[in-house]
Amino acid sequence: MLARTVRVILCDSSGARCGALVVADLPHKFTLMGGALREASIYTYEIIDVDGSIMLEPSELFDPDDETGKRGRLRPAQSVGRLTIAVETAAGDVLRGDIDVAPTKLEQTREYRRMLEDIAEHAAEAVLQGFAPASLVLEPSDLPAELLYNKFALLEARLESDEFTAAVARVLHQPDRGWESETELRPSGTGYPSGSAFGRALTTPGARRPWRVGRGALRTLPRHLPLERHEATYDTMANRFVKYAMERWRDMAMQMLDVLGQPSTVTPGPTKRGRAAASSVVELLDELLGHDLFRGVGRLTQIPTSNQVLLKRDGYRQLFRMFALIETAPALVFEHASIDDVYSASQRNIATLYEFWCYLVLADIVGRVCDDPKTAHAFSPRGNGLSLTLRTGPSSAIRWKVQRHGRDLEIELYFNRQFSETKDGISSDGSWTRAMRPDCSLHIRPVSDLPRHHGALDMWLHFDAKYRVEHLVEQLTSDRGVEQVAQADGANTSGALARSRREDLLKMHAYRDAIHRTAGAYVLYPGDVPVRVERYTELLPGLGAFPLRPDMDKDASGSGDLEQFLADVLTHVSDQASRHERERFWSGTINSDTSTISSHFSPAPFLDRPPADTDVLVGYIRSPEQRTWIEEARSYNVRADDRRGAVTLGGRELSAPLLLLYEDTPSGLQIVALGRTGSWRAIDRDELEQSGYPQPRGRLYFVAAFDTIVDLPLWLRRLDLGALRPDGASWGAPFTVSWWDLLHNASKG
Repeated sequence: MLARTVRVILCDSSGARCGALVVADLPHKFTLMGGALREASIYTYEIIDVDGSIMLEPSELFDPDDETGKRGRLRPAQSVGRLTIAVETAAGDVLRGDIDVAPTKLEQTREYRRMLEDIAEHAAEAVLQGFAPASLVLEPSDLPAELLYNKFALLEARLESDEFTAAVARVLHQPDRGWESETELRPSGTGYPSGSAFGRALTTPGARRPWRVGRGALRTLPRHLPLERHEATYDTMANRFVKYAMERWRDMAMQMLDVLGQPSTVTPGPTKRGRAAASSVVELLDELLGHDLFRGVGRLTQIPTSNQVLLKRDGYRQLFRMFALIETAPALVFEHASIDDVYSASQRNIATLYEFWCYLVLADIVGRVCDDPKTAHAFSPRGNGLSLTLRTGPSSAIRWKVQRHGRDLEIELYFNRQFSETKDGISSDGSWTRAMRPDCSLHIRPVSDLPRHHGALDMWLHFDAKYRVEHLVEQLTSDRGVEQVAQADGANTSGALARSRREDLLKMHAYRDAIHRTAGAYVLYPGDVPVRVERYTELLPGLGAFPLRPDMDKDASGSGDLEQFLADVLTHVSDQASRHERERFWSGTINSDTSTISSHFSPAPFLDRPPADTDVLVGYIRSPEQRTWIEEARSYNVRADDRRGAVTLGGRELSAPLLLLYEDTPSGLQIVALGRTGSWRAIDRDELEQSGYPQPRGRLYFVAAFDTIVDLPLWLRRLDLGALRPDGASWGAPFTVSWWDLLHNASKG
């Protein structure tokens, strides 16, 4: 079977044919469809009817077989749309030809077109919501051909839509109507309508004449009585706008006809189709402009963007939105390193476009979850107000405030926000390894009465748009996902592909593990199956993937699963009793203390909790007699009455699992014993004295059993007990510290 081919005519600057580019499928590959290439495919190419060696542009897409450059491989990569090929001959002439590159990941090419339209509609909505000035001066302008092609293509698509047909029908059958007032001077004595206006007309100032039959004060009548008449008119601002928009679109179509030139027998097919489309648009608009409604409508000089009819009334609003869409969409400017102008008439990087589209869909979904649409805030005005840019970085924040189950939440959505390298995971947002820049980042802050841990309760969710990701479900649901990918893709390319696809999964792990306070990282991809993997039993922390792809008839396909997930996330974050919030709280508490222990100490096998979580009651032995009683009774007592140094029921002292005893000797304070304490019980002086305690002087005591730990760590003898005692504590009074405090104190000795 012969491989299918596409022939691209190469023309010089005058339009003369000077050769051709022939593109063919590789053997046993059938990716050429309808005269268009497919992205990410590989083709052979050949330049014919051109003498000598040549140079090709874009050079990064061509891999010549020899020095002449006339044969080789063509790799469109992710360049989707109209691809312009430039061939520089040995004589220095530049020949050009165009070929279309269709998307493969989106099953229908129309889905790619819908993705462009969705971005344009969001930009138009930004204009309608106030990014445009209050009024715009309308002046004719000659658009560059590149921009004109884009605007006309969008115009043609909109004029063919059911929405436009319905909007025009509503305007023509239920047009906006205003009222004009006109004052007529009627000679007195002629007929005049009765009513309060007649009484006022009789007393109007001006020339008057005698009235013989008049009585009382009214002995004269005005020579002329003013009569105000009200007549309906369709010459309103809204109707002027509709007429202006149609005239502007007609001028655009006429300009297209001028750019495409006069028809001839040698006119290329695309030019003929373009002229036919432009002529069809002119014919349609001429028919509409010939309607009786527009015959008495005047000229519009300014567009009042605050006009309520244009903003709210059915029919007019759709046409106003369509006008804003066509005027603004091709003028969008994206501040993105990998793409210069997503709406240029040449090639488009579909992976980058998919990233833009996913961000706007995500903003739309968060707005629905918060019941506060703010997608238009993703844009900021440039130039005259109808040129917009999609904001990136910290300035891209879209903010919401919501309440879930009685808890206030503050939410921020960012596009391409960089998380710079920082070691402070409590008070700042950053990465503790390398700087990272997820496509979309959602910040959720539960409002708390704990200011010290306010930042620690914050959490981030990151979303990366992965247009090229493959076998994602297998990677997230199977330990052998990468090996299965390798087997599915064949032995020759399995290594590189498996590494690439494994990197997509590892990047989600990197976001979650490296960026401070990140609870989840998720892939957005044009697939069909949502996948979520929770680390524990709760919704977060986790990883996963959500399918998102354009849908011609409704919201983005897959948006329902993502919307439900984000709604569940807000419910999860609002739950103060969740394990995840407890984990975030204690993680913030632990890591907010940056002090360290400089020395290394042997582990204490009797600890059943980490040193910082093990309290130690430090008790004083005031006499040799008390020490004898402690050793014989295997107990220790503390004051429980109102004397100085007494402890209270429920205090930290009585909950410490360990007891460290010391005494005052001629050589200084010395550690005597370390042991475990049992339950504390209250006894009075008589009972304590009966147990053999020497001369108790108080009324009430707490007593606990005491089991000595035989192998006393040697480093305890290096403790500076005076430094351990809390400020303000009386001499000999018991106090509580943690085992970590003991280690830290001993490390300084």
